[in-house]
Amino acid sequence: MLACDQEQRPAQTDALPNAGSSGSQADLVLTNGTIFTANDDAPWAEAVVVRDGVLVYVGDNAGALAAAGQTSSRHDLAGGFVMPGIIDSHTHPGLVSLLGPGVEEPLIPKTSHQDILAWLKRYSRARWYSPVIVADSWPVSLYGTEGPKKEDLDEIVSIRPVILFDDSGHSLWVNSSMLWVMGVDKDTPDPAPGLSTFARDEEGEPTGWIKEFAAIPFIGEWLLAGASEREEALTSYLDFLASRGVTTLYDAGNLLFHDSVYELVAKLEREGRLPVRYEGTYHIMFPDQLPKAIREMKRLRAEYGGKLLRFNTVKIHFDGVGEIRTAAYLEPYHDDPGNSGATLLTTEVLTAFMLELETASLDLHLHVVGDRATRVALDAFEAAKAAAGGELRLRLTLAHLEVVDESDLPRFKELGVVANFTPHWLGTYFQGAAPGLGERRWNNRERARTLLAHGALLTFSSDVTGYPEMHRADPFYGMQTGHNRQDVGHEDGPIRPPADERLSLEALLRGYTLNGAYQLRSDDVTGSIETGKHADLVVLDRSPFETHRAAIHEIRPRVVLRSGEVTSGRL
Repeated sequence: MLACDQEQRPAQTDALPNAGSSGSQADLVLTNGTIFTANDDAPWAEAVVVRDGVLVYVGDNAGALAAAGQTSSRHDLAGGFVMPGIIDSHTHPGLVSLLGPGVEEPLIPKTSHQDILAWLKRYSRARWYSPVIVADSWPVSLYGTEGPKKEDLDEIVSIRPVILFDDSGHSLWVNSSMLWVMGVDKDTPDPAPGLSTFARDEEGEPTGWIKEFAAIPFIGEWLLAGASEREEALTSYLDFLASRGVTTLYDAGNLLFHDSVYELVAKLEREGRLPVRYEGTYHIMFPDQLPKAIREMKRLRAEYGGKLLRFNTVKIHFDGVGEIRTAAYLEPYHDDPGNSGATLLTTEVLTAFMLELETASLDLHLHVVGDRATRVALDAFEAAKAAAGGELRLRLTLAHLEVVDESDLPRFKELGVVANFTPHWLGTYFQGAAPGLGERRWNNRERARTLLAHGALLTFSSDVTGYPEMHRADPFYGMQTGHNRQDVGHEDGPIRPPADERLSLEALLRGYTLNGAYQLRSDDVTGSIETGKHADLVVLDRSPFETHRAAIHEIRPRVVLRSGEVTSGRL
């Protein structure tokens, strides 16, 4: 097996003191709580004792008081609900920071093509001084499979470049001036054929619709906020997550701007201002990144890694999204019969890369939306296991999983693959893919409960990429949406089909805690309230189990502790 040649994986978290050491007093005692431990052997407790940031006792009040020292800080929770620190296992603080605080709401109207052009005329005139017009977000559903055209923008803004983001976050609409500045013409190759592409007319000329990440190598630096704005946005987002109970997160990618992000995260850690454990990544969007991915992970770890900022998982954006017909499906798109999307890599190439990651002691996280992308990923992992003699230490997570073929549902448990979902999507947040998927696929998306019934290990996350949607990163907002399959504020409306896919609160709590720790390979020290683990604790203002299903999003942490230290609120 390859495992014998593996490098030693650096510790995932800072070393834990010996929980049983003598001669030191407990520094924190919490009693009279309703404590959800996420530990199957003892799922509930009423008291904990913390010493040097580590849980040294979890149990009843009498035992806690017996274990406490005379000088310990004692707090009566008066029945308050306590849960493990929340783990957001797929979010994008870096992308939030790169674009800066931005605007509170999208500027572009979503009503019609004519309204968008009328808005652009007003907007560009009001910003006559701006050398580039940048705004969001136009509704991709208005433009079908052909997409918008540069000529419509050219009639309004012909000299200055125009960059307009769509509402899926996966494509741009630009004018001819922008294409000229980028140096993109009919001879420019697509960075990832079938996935990150320049839409073209019958003559091969770019139409002005740019899909996925094709523009990033050309104009990425244009979109970056200033250094102070990036720091403001990052700290604001991280502090918000901490205030909502998050103690650990996985940063699922920063396009090509790894250094810009992790230099800033490392700065926050050095200054004692990083409120969470932060798992960084190397984000692969183009095939030519593959050969240097492991080397880049090691470099990022060496240059920026610390006690809180870690680098252990590579991210691949493996297919696209249904809204712009780039997600990879087993059947063609309903409104585009010649197209079934694309994956970034073949099964064989992905298999070989998994074996390289195994040797380097790194894990892998894949964006997969379509059922064909999921099939290829599972096939590659199965092949890699076989090539390694039947077992891999490599931990594979598949994120999004909007459509999974019936035959692949049991393979998650069989292969030990983690299924990651974004609960706040489980209502009606995204609608643009409906025409492409057709009724059958559209009404059978994101079946997290079915995967759970097949024995899959589920983890949950926010996948927030921009400042304006920061409120949706609240885990309790996500829990309510996943529990109801209705958007917050629409609890009287229809339940998103299939209605029987509503997740239980216990499944959601476990997915946000112990399962998330497993995904990030830190379940030996975080994820549950057990002796010997970090004292990552969240004291809530009410119990989720005693809260009306339409009010779960209103739950607020009274205090959040990471390794026994308060990161938000107060005891």
